[in-house]
Amino acid sequence: MAERHDLPDRIRDRLAADPDAKVVRAVAPHPGLSEAVLRAMTTRFGAQVAGRVAENPDASPEFLEELALRTPPVRKVLRAVAGRPGATPASLVACLADSRVRIEAARHPALPLPVLVGLLDHPDHEPARAAAANPALPVAEMARRLPPPVLPGLRGTT
Repeated sequence: MAERHDLPDRIRDRLAADPDAKVVRAVAPHPGLSEAVLRAMTTRFGAQVAGRVAENPDASPEFLEELALRTPPVRKVLRAVAGRPGATPASLVACLADSRVRIEAARHPALPLPVLVGLLDHPDHEPARAAAANPALPVAEMARRLPPPVLPGLRGTT
């Protein structure tokens, strides 16, 4: 029942306060839960529910940043944060630490520019490719990385 998104608010809220982590995890992404309730869920159950809490559309970017910066990191949190349009720069940098989430974070336009440019030289080509496709990458940086043009008539002459 907790997975249904058409529950009346009072039932949803009772499920959010359930003592069973499985029930709380199921209701965590439900729209309409207050940030106070989402925080209480993660306080009570930690990593068991954090990934599902991070999927909640009402979780603020600041709260998501707190979740992303927790140690040890929770992969499901990082995955949810990297896909959020309102993700903070600090939370996206945290997402880069996970090899499975790094590519999505590299595509995010809120990634800090120095970090984005640094990813262009990443030894793994997938994050570098994702960073190069990032719409926040300045045209000047793209142009700087292009090979010099070959002028007609100069090829093969010494």
